[in-house]
Amino acid sequence: MYVEKEIAQANLSVPESLTSALAELLNPKHETKPALDALLLPEGRATIRAKAGTKGASTKVSSFEKPELKEAIVELEGESAYPRPNGEDYFARKWGDFTDVEVLKKSRELGQYVLLYGVPGTGKTAMVEAAFPDDLYTILGSGDTEVADLVGGYVQTPSGNFEWVDGVLTRAASEGKVLLIDEIGLIDPKVMSIVYGLMDGRRELVVTANPERGTVKAKEGFYVVGATNPNVAGVRLSEALLSRFTVQAEMTTDWSLAKKLGVPASAVVASQNLSKKMESGEVSWSPQFRELLAFRDIAKSFGTKFAIQNLLASAPELDRPVASDVFGRVFGEIMLPAKI
Repeated sequence: MYVEKEIAQANLSVPESLTSALAELLNPKHETKPALDALLLPEGRATIRAKAGTKGASTKVSSFEKPELKEAIVELEGESAYPRPNGEDYFARKWGDFTDVEVLKKSRELGQYVLLYGVPGTGKTAMVEAAFPDDLYTILGSGDTEVADLVGGYVQTPSGNFEWVDGVLTRAASEGKVLLIDEIGLIDPKVMSIVYGLMDGRRELVVTANPERGTVKAKEGFYVVGATNPNVAGVRLSEALLSRFTVQAEMTTDWSLAKKLGVPASAVVASQNLSKKMESGEVSWSPQFRELLAFRDIAKSFGTKFAIQNLLASAPELDRPVASDVFGRVFGEIMLPAKI
């Protein structure tokens, strides 16, 4: 009635259909946010969007029929949970007809080495820890990693003498344990050539730096898993090394599992949208599994808006405008990175 009265007083000629539309949009009971949330599909795209660059645009959503969600957010019934050394549970994901943890364990039995690649935060390290919680050595590779870090070297004792200390590769081989070489692509290929003899039919490591240590024969159970982010500058993997990893897979974020673990559906949708933009090269970053679990916990303590602003602040500076726009569209309000 308010809109009709104002139009009459202004002596304007306005079509009845436009008058009704204005009345509906100005109705204080009209709530667009829940309706927009209902139109967010699980695969990460909204059925309607405001045009880019349009400020203050209003969208009538009441005429749209609410779509059925393709995936229901359910409890974690039937999910295979594996404890990690840090006390957290890792929930196995499908890898073909098997779970990822099953593939790792079976590959170890067969002597088929696994290489996992993907952006940070997708669960590469967590999966390996879940598969081999009690007999795992880990080394974080970098451009500064040396042969001594893997094989071992002489260390000075408090008395001033020097004694030999095995590196993680030597220990894993002699004890029949698993070695996870994280960020393997950042290690100089010349350094990584030291593992060749252990990963082929010889199954041995010649410790040239310590003749007394001699040749280390790999004990039954010895196994190597590599993990890397191929998009990081400086990643190099030789063909000789790659050929020894006979099982390879890209590790991605399981969006459905994130929702099952309590991550707000809207945060998952926004992250999926950013992930698609990252795949197309529009941005270099999107929240992955690790960031989403942190978002869930932060939102519980500080609220959803705080968690969004915190997440946006963690994005690379050049990607923040796009990330802010994506989250703003999904959550229905302007979102900016956290600033104190």
